[in-house]
Amino acid sequence: MIKFNTVIPGILMLALIALAPVVDAGSSCCGGGTWDPSSFLNSELGTGQSAQASGAQGNTQDSAAGNSGGNTKEPFDRVASYPNGEIIKHMKSVSSSDVVIDVSNVDSYAASHIKNAIHIPSNNFLNGEGNLKTDEELAMVLGDAGVSRDDSIVLYGSKESSGEAEFAYLVLSYLGQKDVKLLDGSLAEWKAAGLPEEVSENKKPGAEYKPEVRSDVIVKYEYVKSGEAQIIDVRPFVEFGKGRIPGSIALDPANVVKGDKIKNGADLGTVFSRLDKDRPIVVYSDDYSRSALATYALLLMGYEASIYTWGDWKAHQATDAPAGTTQAAGDAVSSKYTKLGTT
Repeated sequence: MIKFNTVIPGILMLALIALAPVVDAGSSCCGGGTWDPSSFLNSELGTGQSAQASGAQGNTQDSAAGNSGGNTKEPFDRVASYPNGEIIKHMKSVSSSDVVIDVSNVDSYAASHIKNAIHIPSNNFLNGEGNLKTDEELAMVLGDAGVSRDDSIVLYGSKESSGEAEFAYLVLSYLGQKDVKLLDGSLAEWKAAGLPEEVSENKKPGAEYKPEVRSDVIVKYEYVKSGEAQIIDVRPFVEFGKGRIPGSIALDPANVVKGDKIKNGADLGTVFSRLDKDRPIVVYSDDYSRSALATYALLLMGYEASIYTWGDWKAHQATDAPAGTTQAAGDAVSSKYTKLGTT
């Protein structure tokens, strides 16, 4: 008879000997293994990013899209939600062939910026009185910074809802830039995605910038007065109540953003639902950043939109008024108006 207490220990010993190499090779939890999962992932990714950075990149895409469902493809869906999504650039599609421009007006560039990005504060496009510089002066600002009209430009500001990048986008479009887009993401999101950043200042050799001005981007008084376009006033509502261009539609630019990002296409569609998509739109203010933010949102949604200034309207109204008469700003106080809704 085989004794139970003799056979069972022997079987257990054989099993342990057979299993020992598997445990040792496949796990470091017990102190005997040396396999590094992150190294394995790095070799599979082929990007040099750690597994942690790769995970952060996916999480950043989710937060950027405002989606808590964990769908890392949502940023591409966000871009696709706009009828004219080609004027926005997803972070992961930025390449070394793009000229990235930080247009922030604060000191954030010196603290950190996207690797190889140059710095052109959007305020550099304005003169001492806060008015847009001449076409020649604007071309000089860009040329001195090493930018040419043939460059593929990607713009970003201190935050997406500041209007800085949107204003720079319209200036470059006005000058005839062939390829210019806004980054769909903030610098903070760029960092969280593990994408390259730096603190050193970047300079490009000077270039000759030859503008090819588009009058449909920054329009003049005669066009606004013609009544051809729908007019949107994005000044504070109290100013709108004091005087406005006749027939103006009131819009708070805060209605086109959610958090620090421009709203997605569905939400913007609701905000702009009372507008006629078959008629051009002029957005005006006494602040270029406010008008540019709303104008860019309209362009994303496929509207034909341009910007104008309240100051120019008032100046022309003063000279157009017959001698010996007084005139409210464009007879605006008594005009009928509409206010766009929110989402």
